[in-house]
Amino acid sequence: MSMIGNFVRVPQPTLTGLFKHPEEITNVIYDDGLFPHLDIDKAWHGIHFLLTGSQWEGPEPLCNVVLGGRSIGEVEVGYGPARGLTVDEVQAVSKALQAIPKEDFAQRFQPADLTANDIYPGIWDEGAEALDYLVENYVQLRKFFQTAAKKNEAVIVYIS
Repeated sequence: MSMIGNFVRVPQPTLTGLFKHPEEITNVIYDDGLFPHLDIDKAWHGIHFLLTGSQWEGPEPLCNVVLGGRSIGEVEVGYGPARGLTVDEVQAVSKALQAIPKEDFAQRFQPADLTANDIYPGIWDEGAEALDYLVENYVQLRKFFQTAAKKNEAVIVYIS
């Protein structure tokens, strides 16, 4: 089964409400028409690694891009519960991402490092195709956070 990285832009009051009533999370994330949604496919782990140099950790705010945020209860939405980034956290993430243009992001790509660190989905021997895949999804994610920051929105992150 594939592990897909998903992001949903929501107003801060919606996220605050979900922290209080996490059982409502599926109504928010599985209604594609309700809030703007971004699917970065299986690129999530590679993007996290290239941003942080770590499998699962890393310095803030870059570690928050894909794997950060506060857990929204214990409702399983695929691979664990969804996590929420507040407006302030989204602002910090967006600023950090804007400081890393796609060319700089691409420079971080070292297939052997991704493979040695067991970074999902393990396609790193495909070279230029794998790099293009990561960069394409990074550009979309960067723009998604930039839009959320401009609109003072929170972001929900989950792996399905």
